Amino acid sequence: MAIQRVGSGFIEVVDEDGLRNIVRIGSIQRLSDVDEMAEETYLTVAGKVLLVREPLEEFRDLLEGVGARPERP
Repeated sequence: MAIQRVGSGFIEVVDEDGLRNIVRIGSIQRLSDVDEMAEETYLTVAGKVLLVREPLEEFRDLLEGVGARPERP
């Protein structure tokens, strides 16, 4: 897998060159499909665009609930 959660508030992504990157979840600026096949994702963080060979859904599932505030009664 090219992405995984690391500690609290970070994810590790492996880019198209096989390099590992630890990214603060709050610094992600954009996630988008590379093409219509939706098998790869562009990740924009700190102005740098990384190609990650995982579908956008993998990011969505990993980030689900991050930063969400609990509902008030």
